[in-house]
Amino acid sequence: MTSIAPFSDAPPRILPPPPAEADAVRRALAQDINAPLFVADLLLLRGIRDKEGARAFFLPEPAPTSPDEMLGLSRAVALLTTAREQGERVAVHGDYDVDGVTGAALLYLGLRELGFDADWILPNRFDGGYGLTRRTLDQLKARGAAWVVSVDTGIAAVEETAYAHSLGMRVMITDHHQSPPVLPAAEVILNPNQPGCPYPNKGISGCGVAWRLLEALTAAFAAGADPVAAAKAKALDVGKYLDLLALGSLADNVPLHGENRGLVRAGLRRMASSQNVGLRVLLQRTGIDSTALTSTDILFKVTPLLNATGRMGSPETSLRLFLSVDEREAHQHVDRMEAENVRRRALDQANTAEAFAMVEAGMREDACLVVHSSGWHEGVIGIVAARLVDKYRRPSFVLSVDEHGVAKGSGRTVRGFNLHEALAAHAELFVKWGGHAFACGFSIRQENIPAFREAMIARARIAFAEGPKPAEVAASLRVDLREITGEGLLWLRRFEPFGPRNEAPLFFADHVELYGSVRTVGDKHLKFAVRAGTGSEPLDVIGFNLAHLLERIEGRDRLDKLVFHPEWNVFRGQKKIQLRVVALE
Repeated sequence: MTSIAPFSDAPPRILPPPPAEADAVRRALAQDINAPLFVADLLLLRGIRDKEGARAFFLPEPAPTSPDEMLGLSRAVALLTTAREQGERVAVHGDYDVDGVTGAALLYLGLRELGFDADWILPNRFDGGYGLTRRTLDQLKARGAAWVVSVDTGIAAVEETAYAHSLGMRVMITDHHQSPPVLPAAEVILNPNQPGCPYPNKGISGCGVAWRLLEALTAAFAAGADPVAAAKAKALDVGKYLDLLALGSLADNVPLHGENRGLVRAGLRRMASSQNVGLRVLLQRTGIDSTALTSTDILFKVTPLLNATGRMGSPETSLRLFLSVDEREAHQHVDRMEAENVRRRALDQANTAEAFAMVEAGMREDACLVVHSSGWHEGVIGIVAARLVDKYRRPSFVLSVDEHGVAKGSGRTVRGFNLHEALAAHAELFVKWGGHAFACGFSIRQENIPAFREAMIARARIAFAEGPKPAEVAASLRVDLREITGEGLLWLRRFEPFGPRNEAPLFFADHVELYGSVRTVGDKHLKFAVRAGTGSEPLDVIGFNLAHLLERIEGRDRLDKLVFHPEWNVFRGQKKIQLRVVALE
């Protein structure tokens, strides 16, 4: 029987960076923009070869959208204009992730400012599930809604749209997910990924689509014949909602190039002086310097709090935060979010410990891990699956079984095992499923779990017949450590925001000299210093969770390869450059 070797502390294999462009090309570009050589290398890797291209990249400005660019946008504006004129209530229906919450917040707030009779609702993952549901539609009907405008959801809501129509409500879908073969019979659909839509940015977020709708609606009202609507539209700075758009887009992991880069960068600038009291308080409570925001700040300090409420039940607390009228109210909402996050962490730790115990009790030789329990919280199973992958280095599925005998499952994987392909090959086992190569979610009846487990293990045995694929770290570019200066970090910051299609670069240096002692800090972390050579300035290095590598480098005078992110470290009021190491040999 083929099995997977237990987790090993062996370091990942370092893939060297791609060859640099011709030296003359690199140096000419660096000289043109008066920047360090590595900045030119990073621009060339992004296909930017001249000063004009660099200026457009570093100073992107989101251009306004013509209604003709997005299929259905002109019709959506016309329908909402009529709804306002007739005093019809327009309900914004978001979803429970950060993209759906921020999109619902900005559209609801914008509609209110434009004079609409507006309402909002969010689904509860434990009471009706995600997206448009009969439960949420019944509630909106009871509250007098004539229109339901979805945000970040609805593109597959065929039955739910028909149900809304049966209740006498009209439906406008705004979404960004891939379209199914059959679309809902909504009055209008806004989705760049629907067939026939010419909108060029297919990677825009759900809140991005909602913002474009609000932008077009505001422009139409400002140019319209209704003097009251025109006055309200002219007084509305729709750009002030870009801070919420940036937050939702970063949380949804959209590609950060082209239009998305311009929108998110503009939104991060807006956050520095946000007019949204809830967002200001949230940034304050997370300890973030709003004048120097980065995508890392948002993803590791802000979105976990916002996600906690959706994971643990209802995301309404997050949305109410963004609708807060004063700081006192906003602090109360953040208090609730922090409490939910503490509860989530406790459940995460408890459920993870139980999952580890199951593996140790009889699954260590399985090529793929499938664990399930009726006591696990559905909101943390994805986190637990990721922790299984981190520890055991193999595909892992975690399932929470409810009282009706239906399990909600979440999967994470390693290189060499495509989750989407694995689930698609056994679609008959699921109530429903979805996902991509490295993450998935599904529902399955409890009696089908053994067959699912056997099928996944069998696929993993084939995929890893020659052993597990070793972890790899692909460096972005080779750099001379002497370029890692304060000025160099200022230039690196101009590449923000980092994310898909604009990843934070992984720097590669070889034959670097170890300087001073190598030690561990906090039991788990590795600390040392390096320099380019005799006489050059040493740079501090921190290796988080890499203390197990101490014996590999202790006593050596140099490292063959070092892959790292350069950054500022502030400790006890002192600010120093440090290299956050990802891999070394």
